[in-house]
Amino acid sequence: MLQKQNSGDCSEIMTKVCNVADRIIQNRLDTGKSAPFAVQLTNELKADYHQLNNLFLVKCDMSLEIIYIRRIIEKVKELLVYTEQSLSQIAKALGYQKPTELSEQLMTYTGLTSAHFKQIRKNKLEIIRRQQEKQNEL
Repeated sequence: MLQKQNSGDCSEIMTKVCNVADRIIQNRLDTGKSAPFAVQLTNELKADYHQLNNLFLVKCDMSLEIIYIRRIIEKVKELLVYTEQSLSQIAKALGYQKPTELSEQLMTYTGLTSAHFKQIRKNKLEIIRRQQEKQNEL
């Protein structure tokens, strides 16, 4: 599998890695438990983690850990915008010991705070409220 990927781009394997990461993150949110990313990835892709990580460093210019953190950040943004959960609640559900660690990662990878994403939620809800009022007037 890795030899096949060496000659091409990393989009197909990237998709597979992201899918595994997303399943781990969702499982953690749903059950409070998850397998370590490296173990799950190795099992599902039938590839050596270090070899795969080296491939990603060369072909995609990023480590598997960075990909995993980016997937976490995408999920966090989604939860902040579409749920009532606070960053602290999300951090706890994802297994972070300190919510500040997740807050720092959010800032590092997006340049934005959790308050920004909560404001997006507030704005969306306001738009929905106005649309409902207009429909009720008709």
